[in-house]
Amino acid sequence: MLRLLGDPCVLRIGVLGINFKTASLELREAIARGAEVLSGERGLFFIHPIVLLSTCNRTEIYFSGEDLAAAHSDLLATLRTHIKEPFEHRLYSYFGIDCFTHLCRVTAGLDSAILAETEIQRQVKVAYMNSASSLPSSLHYAFQKALKVGKSVRSQIALERGSPSLYSTIWKLSEEFYGTLLQKKILLVGYSELNRALASFFLHRGLSDLTICTKNPENLSHPGSALVGRKELDRWDAYDIVVCASKAGEPLIRKPSSTPKLLFDLSVPRNIDPILGSTSRLYNIDQLIQESRRASDNDLTFSETYVRESVLRLAKIYREKQEFSIQFSHS
Repeated sequence: MLRLLGDPCVLRIGVLGINFKTASLELREAIARGAEVLSGERGLFFIHPIVLLSTCNRTEIYFSGEDLAAAHSDLLATLRTHIKEPFEHRLYSYFGIDCFTHLCRVTAGLDSAILAETEIQRQVKVAYMNSASSLPSSLHYAFQKALKVGKSVRSQIALERGSPSLYSTIWKLSEEFYGTLLQKKILLVGYSELNRALASFFLHRGLSDLTICTKNPENLSHPGSALVGRKELDRWDAYDIVVCASKAGEPLIRKPSSTPKLLFDLSVPRNIDPILGSTSRLYNIDQLIQESRRASDNDLTFSETYVRESVLRLAKIYREKQEFSIQFSHS
């Protein structure tokens, strides 16, 4: 059993998670809902300091403690009280430097469904900032350095050059369904960074009839797009293409359309009732992954090496700082 006791200089961090590679969309939805008990201020009442990272492709709980095995068991016990179906066999866990390596790979986009996608960098930063006030130095160090490593992978290695983006995949599937898109009406559900970037992508490609539907549109804006409230969902079938990327946590679109539409549901839990796939063309996040999962082998190998070397260097720096701090406190 892993305990990592007795050495105050190691990175006492761990992660418990599930992602698109280890579990079905249905199970990821259940885990995401169950992990909500640890989100925001509710996470402050958990006995161990944690960072909850929940995206459309993964739910991960990073934690710290004197006894990592005990913290890991406490997390599992908490999840079991909120998730009815068996899930432990689909989870993965990493501890210490392995956890740090995993976090750096996640932040760099090397563990993403869409290789090198940029949204994950922001999601990791937001997850960290939401818990930053209650974290020990080990988690602060891991997240701050992982964000720097992720930025370096993108700016110095430029991995994205050889990889199709989620946006171009959506564009390609839309053209296959409709042919030309110039006269099509598009509804983006959710004021997420993903949807705002997709709106900019569409505008750059020459589309102009873009609407972003959000819960509170009054004080928001996006150049070239109209913003409307959730009431617009009652008439979603007035649009040709609908893209959902919202944290609503439940289906927002349930009413079937009288004519076939093109629907993309990027949310976990899903925002579009899967039954709509019987009357319209519906792609969920896993189906989009299958359409876009390609990479440049040379760039990927170079990036993995860069991350691995960065982790070893940063872990050594952390140990040296901790050893110096201990020596200074005893002098």
